[in-house]
Amino acid sequence: MWFVAAAFSTMLAEFRAGPTQGAADEDSCYDNFKPGVTLDDLRPYLRDEVSNVWRLWKAGIVRENYARADVGGVIIVFELDSIEEARRYTDDFPLSKAGLLEWHFIAFDAPLPLEFLFDPTVDIAKPWDRTAA
Repeated sequence: MWFVAAAFSTMLAEFRAGPTQGAADEDSCYDNFKPGVTLDDLRPYLRDEVSNVWRLWKAGIVRENYARADVGGVIIVFELDSIEEARRYTDDFPLSKAGLLEWHFIAFDAPLPLEFLFDPTVDIAKPWDRTAA
């Protein structure tokens, strides 16, 4: 199972996507600024915020990191097993400690194996990628 955590500010966190047939959980979250927070409020924390996420990425805890296109913020995917574990990390972010973010977590999972929807005569055997070179 995967989880999406969302915080109002400059970050969105998504977490580990296990293999499509896997049992590993995936956690995700996103953030937004708390009401009234401005870029000037964030500026003193951004260096520590970004380096913190980068260290977690290098450690294999953060899997993906995206900038939001609709509003200020990012999306982060964590390689974790639970929302509680994801929350432990987001609570430790410098912007979270400063009280500038609101986080929201959403649980999600890989779709059921699509093979269940196919007629038994449909060819789903390897090689799966048959794209012409």
